[in-house]
Amino acid sequence: MSGIEGSVGQNGDNLERDVRQVQRLLNRFDLAPLRPLAEDGRASSLTITAIRHFQSRYVGMASPDGRIDPGGRTLKRLMQGSSERGTGESPETRKADRELRSRMVDPRVKETEVTRTVIDKLVPHLSQVRARIIAGFLSDSDQFWKVNYHWEYLLGMVDHALTLPLEAKDKQGLQNIRSGLLSCKPNPASGYTSGPVGKPEDSSSLEEISARHKQLSGLKQSFAKLVASADLKSKSAKSGKCFDLAAAPVAAPGTSKHGKGYALDIEGDNGAIKSVCNGRGATLVFDEKSHVHVEFKNGAA
Repeated sequence: MSGIEGSVGQNGDNLERDVRQVQRLLNRFDLAPLRPLAEDGRASSLTITAIRHFQSRYVGMASPDGRIDPGGRTLKRLMQGSSERGTGESPETRKADRELRSRMVDPRVKETEVTRTVIDKLVPHLSQVRARIIAGFLSDSDQFWKVNYHWEYLLGMVDHALTLPLEAKDKQGLQNIRSGLLSCKPNPASGYTSGPVGKPEDSSSLEEISARHKQLSGLKQSFAKLVASADLKSKSAKSGKCFDLAAAPVAAPGTSKHGKGYALDIEGDNGAIKSVCNGRGATLVFDEKSHVHVEFKNGAA
C-alpha cells in the first residue's frame, strides 16, 4: 500500500483519499477500547483520537499529536501492519493500556469496579488533552481524611502568603485564618498532603472532624476573599491553581459522591476536560478552578 500525499489528522491537509487510507490502516490495528473507524475519508474527532491512541500504543509517543505526516515515524509504523483487530486482550495491548493509564491516573487514586469502568472509558478520550485523574473513590473514612488534607494544604498556603509583600490589614487577615486553623488541628497535624489517601490516620473523634470541616469551610471562604482583595496570585511565584485549591470547597464527610464510586477529580486543561466529560455522558461537571469535579451516575459512554 502506498504512502500519503499530505498530512492527516490534527491541523493536517486531510485530503479525502489520504484520510480514507489512514482510516483503513488504523482499522488493521487493535485500538480497543476504541471502535473501528468509518472509512469515510473525513478527519473527524474520532479519527484524530484513533491516531493519538495509535501513537501512544504503537509508536511510543509520550505526547501524541494526533497527526500523521508523509514519511513520518507514525506512518512508517502504521504501514508495517498488524494482525487483524482483536478483542483488546493481547499482551501488547494490555501493556500499552497500562502505560497510558499510569500516565493519566495518579497512583493514589482509589477505585471500585464502578470507578474502574468509568476511568477505563474516559482515559482514551482524555489522552488527547492535558488531563490527569487525581481522585476517585473515597470511603467515609477517606472523606474524613480529605478534610485534613485540605486543612493542611490551606495552612501551607496561608504560611506561604504571609511571606509575600502585604498591607497590614491583609497580613492580619491571614494571621486570623492561621489561628483559626490551629484551633481545630488534626492529630497528627501533618502528613496528609504527602501521604497516600487515608494516611496518616487521625485520632480525632468524628465530632471533632465534623467541627473541623465546618470551621475549615468558613476559613476557606475568608482565604478566597483575601486572595482576590490582596491580589496574592500576582505576588506569588506559585501557580494560581495552588490558591484555587486552597480555597476550593470540600464536601462534608459522608456526603461526597466520591463515596458512590462514580465521581472523579481531574486536573489539567479545565475547559478541554469539561468538554470531553460532557461528551461522554457526565451527569455533573463542576469547575473548581484547581481541577474539575465530574460525576458519571449513569456510567461513561
